[in-house]
Amino acid sequence: MKKAGNDDALFERKGTETRDDAETLEIHCTPYAGGPWNPVHQHGGAVSALVAYAVDRMPSPVPMRLARFSVDMFRGVPLTPLRVETRIIRGGRRIQGLETTIYDGDTPVTRATALRVRTTDALTELEAPIDSAEDLGAPPEVVPEFEMRSGFGRIPPFVMACDLVPGHAAVCGEPSSTWARLRARVVAGEETTPVVGLAAVVDFASGTGNAMDYERYTSINPDLSVHIVREPCSDWIGLRGVTTRSADGIGLSSATINDAEGVIGRANATLLLDRR
Repeated sequence: MKKAGNDDALFERKGTETRDDAETLEIHCTPYAGGPWNPVHQHGGAVSALVAYAVDRMPSPVPMRLARFSVDMFRGVPLTPLRVETRIIRGGRRIQGLETTIYDGDTPVTRATALRVRTTDALTELEAPIDSAEDLGAPPEVVPEFEMRSGFGRIPPFVMACDLVPGHAAVCGEPSSTWARLRARVVAGEETTPVVGLAAVVDFASGTGNAMDYERYTSINPDLSVHIVREPCSDWIGLRGVTTRSADGIGLSSATINDAEGVIGRANATLLLDRR
């Protein structure tokens, strides 16, 4: 598969049905949505991007932006046509709660909740930004050829839709860094907003600092929770994180999210650990 460009996309929107405070999308996947663990399933980054895209489309009574979203993937999300239903479950002029469910036929495969908060320019004196960690460095000026970790056998199609410069921890528990940006559009023919582009690549936090023999084990994240304090001002997203694992087969990856100017949020992902 060739490296994706701006004319390529993860998804195509084939239909839209809007009613009151809800919207249903008919979505077809492209090969670029494919993931690493099973060739018929999507990458988690494609799933979270689709959720953020669906939420981003919903109306609000005043200017608002996405402050938090949490995605639960009940099973592998297939590359087949999908139905995406989003509804406003709590309306308001200061906060808005939303729920998005992705269906494969009549089967729900993903459910997500999101929180949008009103924006204002009347509190600029309260801004307190945090610089990026020194160990993260600046976004790469040159993108090296991507080298897949042993145990996967192929570069996942979703990775071909991204520029990805991963760091590799020597041992689990050691902090590591990853820079990533989405090359393709999320939906064909539509501009990708900064927060949706962030949602696409933040799933890479689940592997940041997760040193593991991938020829012997798998590490799948069935969820992803992201808090966003500021929308990104660059297409490059930096993740500085660490992974911990327990003896009963559960892990946790936690990372700060950065753009070119500093920290913009936090991501956490639960890991389902298993033997191949």
